[in-house]
Amino acid sequence: MKYDFDEQIDRRNTNSAKFDEMDALFGSDVMHLGVADMDYRSPKPIIEAMQNIVEKGVFGYTIWPENYEELVSQWMKRRYEQETKTEWVVFSPRINMALNMAVETFTNEGDGIVLHTPAYTALQNAVEKYNRVMIESPLVLENGRYKMDFQQLRRNLDEKKAQGVCAKIMLLCNPHNPTGRVWEIEELQEVVDICKEYDLLLISDEIHEDFVKKGHKFVSCLYFQEDLQGRMIVCNSITKTFNVPGVILSNLLIPDQGIRERMKETMDRWGLHNPNIFAAGIMEAAYTQCDEWIEQVNAYLDENYEFLKKYLEKNMPELEVIPSEGTYMAWVQTEKLQISPEELEKFFIEDAKVSVYMGSRYGKHTDSFIRINIATSRSYLQEALERIRAQYYKIAPNNKK
Repeated sequence: MKYDFDEQIDRRNTNSAKFDEMDALFGSDVMHLGVADMDYRSPKPIIEAMQNIVEKGVFGYTIWPENYEELVSQWMKRRYEQETKTEWVVFSPRINMALNMAVETFTNEGDGIVLHTPAYTALQNAVEKYNRVMIESPLVLENGRYKMDFQQLRRNLDEKKAQGVCAKIMLLCNPHNPTGRVWEIEELQEVVDICKEYDLLLISDEIHEDFVKKGHKFVSCLYFQEDLQGRMIVCNSITKTFNVPGVILSNLLIPDQGIRERMKETMDRWGLHNPNIFAAGIMEAAYTQCDEWIEQVNAYLDENYEFLKKYLEKNMPELEVIPSEGTYMAWVQTEKLQISPEELEKFFIEDAKVSVYMGSRYGKHTDSFIRINIATSRSYLQEALERIRAQYYKIAPNNKK
């Protein structure tokens, strides 16, 4: 069937984090392009599966469907040609929770954790809130494309080791949030080599795996599980893919039995035993009946990305879109405006009445960036851009309307 992503759905007064929470912060007259969920209606088979649950009218304690692990395994094989044994599959409510559990399970206070920066806030929090030492691997922007600096990472690891910091984990995000990089197989091989060299457990957040632009190919870190002797935890989820983050569902793919059992023990201590009734109920529909939806949404997102890029190039050229390879976020450089991050945020909220995520959320050296969520209707995106354009003279370097 043909899905309509041009439809504008009023999400206010639905306890929406993207709208109601942001309204509380910035005002209900502000348009929101920050929080990373989509404004699109979820696939019809998923909605019908939820309606079947609602019609029963009983919402008791829930277990996973018997074929849960098989559904995940088949999805990985069909989408990515990646062999995934069913016994590797472990449920976690959210990837953020899984990151915290892994840090609690496999590290001690004061241990080092490698993080490629800029980085999604949940990855930073998993390090800082547990009083671990962040060992940064700063990404380098060259000719409009980010790359990992492996020599610098090795120097940073050696420096921390000389200071008595024991590095235990590397946190990876692929596709990368916020920059939109989709790491190539050669880059991932270097990541694996460093993990082997420094005896690091590799934890890969792959929640954006289904949002990859044409000309690029997603490779899961599971591809390297034999090379790394299973010392990895791969995280993914249908919640980002099919716009159902409210059902709270993610998968951990853990090849090593010892690592898998330790994570299960931590989950048991945390009391994470039963899934959300809707999460369990939509699994089969999501993994077997919704491929058409994700293909259509990716095509629409590609058009939104091109629309944003061309609109900014024509009307606000100082806002430079970094070429994206994946995710549905645009990473935009603002350095040419030559204003402070505080002034820029004030402009967006008070003048343009559009909220975006400021680059400072993602690390120490990203003040001159913003992140824009383009997973909305074309008309909503256009209206937000026109609001920004109408007030742009206030911050444009030439100071002309």
